[in-house]
Amino acid sequence: MRLWLLGDDEALDILAELSRHLDYFSVARLDANDAIEAPLGPDDHVVTQRPEDARLGSAGLVVALSRSGDDSASARAIVAASALVEAQRALRRRAQVGA
Repeated sequence: MRLWLLGDDEALDILAELSRHLDYFSVARLDANDAIEAPLGPDDHVVTQRPEDARLGSAGLVVALSRSGDDSASARAIVAASALVEAQRALRRRAQVGA
């Protein structure tokens, strides 16, 4: 699985640091307008400021960063990381059922 972090939000910087504790083969940190060099597929997870981005249509999971001004960047990163962990758990459960 690959993790794509798209945007310039400080929460994405924090999530990039947290990602070493998550089960991803690779992690890419890109600005919102940077080109995604490989086609996205069902094994790609994306955290972005702009979930409406048409490039993300084939990703397995798209997590939108909270836009709440009340939450700190750290809190928003933790919420996004929680969604990623839950998605990974679901994939493992599906793999166990299919095995």
